[in-house]
Amino acid sequence: MRLAQSHAGMGGLRALLLSLGLGLSAWAQPDPLPTPTQVAPEVAPVVGPKLVIRPRFLVAKGETLRFPSSAKVAPPSDPLCRFEKKGGNWFVTGLAPGLLSFNWEKDHWDILVRERALKLPEKVSLSVFGDYPASQALLHWARDFVHPRADLKQAGALLQAKGTDLIAYEGAPKVELVTAALDARKADGLILSNWPEKIEEDQILLEAPLTPEKVWRVMLHHRNMPGQPPRWLEVEIVQPAGVDEQYAVSSYLTGPATDEIFCGHLAALRYFKDNIPRGYFATVGAGKRHLIEHALLKPGQTISAMLSLRGMLPRSQPGTLRISVRGLDNVEPLALTPFDAKARTARGVFPAEILRELTYQVGSAYLFEDIGGQPYLSEVSNGSPSPGNFGAVYRYRWKLENPGDQPQEVRMEMSARGGPARASIWLDGETIETELLKAEPRLLKRWLVPAASTREVVMETFPQAGSNFPLSVTLSTRPPTNTPETPAPSTLPGYYIP
Repeated sequence: MRLAQSHAGMGGLRALLLSLGLGLSAWAQPDPLPTPTQVAPEVAPVVGPKLVIRPRFLVAKGETLRFPSSAKVAPPSDPLCRFEKKGGNWFVTGLAPGLLSFNWEKDHWDILVRERALKLPEKVSLSVFGDYPASQALLHWARDFVHPRADLKQAGALLQAKGTDLIAYEGAPKVELVTAALDARKADGLILSNWPEKIEEDQILLEAPLTPEKVWRVMLHHRNMPGQPPRWLEVEIVQPAGVDEQYAVSSYLTGPATDEIFCGHLAALRYFKDNIPRGYFATVGAGKRHLIEHALLKPGQTISAMLSLRGMLPRSQPGTLRISVRGLDNVEPLALTPFDAKARTARGVFPAEILRELTYQVGSAYLFEDIGGQPYLSEVSNGSPSPGNFGAVYRYRWKLENPGDQPQEVRMEMSARGGPARASIWLDGETIETELLKAEPRLLKRWLVPAASTREVVMETFPQAGSNFPLSVTLSTRPPTNTPETPAPSTLPGYYIP
């Protein structure tokens, strides 16, 4: 039993050792080597030509500049620009406003095409009359060359013009100035642009013929209503095809301003004070125009102006005075709005003056005279009335007759019956500018009229735009109370206000 068990134990031991040997022999074998693989050779990345981004290049529409490119082949055609190669150099011409962005061989370009705010001829020749400043004549002359969207201003000797998406201008052009004589003449007719007084749409406000060899007094007064967009107000002379004309121009524009009464008063006062001709000559070619004024009218603002226009060339065809308003970006043709016969303001051509000869019997009751009241002047073509007779000069010859045996004081007073108003008056050899007139009479002047004598008094004025008319003039008599001696002027002009 023990021997059989011993053999059995030995067999198990051998089996155990055999299994252990096999396991150890497996761990004793060398590590397997990986199968070698072929490594692909390194390939350098493909690098194209380096693109250089150039600064933005600016060129004016219609102008040609040398272009700093060494490209061999022209870029693709584009409606904004045209490229040409001359003498080994590239040149670019601006064709239309815009931004052109493109790659051209090794360069990237941004080309900006813009219109100039002001483009003046090389030679500036001006002709003025009176003591009109050359700087003002230059400003009027330059308006014919300014972009419609540009604002033209003067800063000392410099002209400045700028506008949205425009190439700004600043410079002092060299001016050849000629001073000429112009004989003084009173106006032959009145051109009035006061309807529609309140602007609510783009339109032509007035078109009136400028008959050659006549002097035209012009009054305009318009307000851009609150809530409306800003607009340009333009005053221009348009010449028919086939004939040139030269005009003597005097322009007194005030505004834009929010005070309508003062705006109209200041324009009238400037015209009133310059009773001796002073202005500039403008030659308008056949089929061309001359832009006299170009003013920005913001919402709620008023522009008022007085002008004197005179065609100088005999037997010329009449040009047209055109006054219009248009939005800042509106380039479409404008239409003349048909006149409303029920309007309370007026437009068109009217008589230039109203002559009045009145006699006041010293010592009698009051004498009342209305300025700007009925009867109203009629437009020459359609007969429409001009309520207030704005712009028409009232030329008075007053006779103050004192038949008594004592000297008497005669007083002239003025009051505003229609509402607040201002006035500029030439009276008995002196100029008077009133403050704001109301219903309470304001003393203009007083005279001591000797016994058994007649004193003649000359007076001229015209209803001013923006004010309320009629005005009431009153003559009355008082006992002398330190009344100053008022000798009559030694000489009197045939007229004072042109």
